[in-house]
Amino acid sequence: MATRPPELQMDAKWEAAIDLTLRRLVYGSLAGGAAGLMLFRGAGTRSASLAFGAGAALGSAYTDCSRQFDLGLPKLPPKL
Repeated sequence: MATRPPELQMDAKWEAAIDLTLRRLVYGSLAGGAAGLMLFRGAGTRSASLAFGAGAALGSAYTDCSRQFDLGLPKLPPKL
């Protein structure tokens, strides 16, 4: 089986990263919005819940995408 050229491998990584980011952003926003509707009464707290869900989703997508591109996240010091 023939290997793919490097530019096509990078293109596949970008497609997977964009797909992962968009999916997690939508799911995180929906989860945050649903939690805001069920738990909070004010518009400000509902929007904060939505923003928290979207932010958590984007952070999770960034972490996975940086591993996929081998960017190397900083290592945490070991616990004593």
